[in-house]
Amino acid sequence: MRRNGFTLVELMIVVAILGILGAIVFPTYQSNAAEAKASSAKSNLSILRTQIELYKMQHNGALPGSAMGGPIAEGLLPEQFLGTTAIDGDSSPSKTPSDPYLYGPYLRTIPTNPFNSESNIKYSTDFATDAGVVVSGWLYNTATGEICLNYPGTDTEGVAYISY
Repeated sequence: MRRNGFTLVELMIVVAILGILGAIVFPTYQSNAAEAKASSAKSNLSILRTQIELYKMQHNGALPGSAMGGPIAEGLLPEQFLGTTAIDGDSSPSKTPSDPYLYGPYLRTIPTNPFNSESNIKYSTDFATDAGVVVSGWLYNTATGEICLNYPGTDTEGVAYISY
């Protein structure tokens, strides 16, 4: 009598081969995913930095994050990026420039940090201390105009994420 099907030994050999292939492929996939996130983070940082410089040029050297020489307000930077602004930094939620809000908008949306999926911007004067502790996508220094990725640790090449 002829049997149809596989023996237990044959099935165990197939499972072992699949396990070996998985052990080879999985680390490669993880490395590629981390590199893709790092590349996305660098691209998003480039966009943010370009828009900070554009804002600075259009507002006589003033950095985004403050308005009319007043105190720095935590939510003002997104308002200035997503809406329109006057020369003194005062912001309007309107997306259409009109007098006196002649500048902007600088971004359609605040880019998302690919590592923690946050898009909010928190003010910080010490990136090394706040990275990964403060819940936000980005850390921004209102005194210098520097912005960095808010994620602790290093990439696959040993470069700290906050130094991107």
